[in-house]
Amino acid sequence: MGNLEVDPERDPVLARALAGTLRGEWRPAADAMKSAREWERRAYITLTLATAARRRVEWLRRWLKANPGDADATAVHHAMESLNGH
Repeated sequence: MGNLEVDPERDPVLARALAGTLRGEWRPAADAMKSAREWERRAYITLTLATAARRRVEWLRRWLKANPGDADATAVHHAMESLNGH
């Protein structure tokens, strides 16, 4: 799960979310999580965002601070911790 390349034409929502993480923005990630209707899609977005958070975590911290208890932010946070071996 180390590859964070997403084709913006095939997956514009996730591409926008990843670009946002590089700018320290959490709202595009929140939008991507909310867009996931199917479990497989949700798992893919969660793991992709967790991988992005491993590289640059500040956007995720902002999201958690802005919305304590947000289930989507919490899912990404726990996935990140799992990837980190915690």
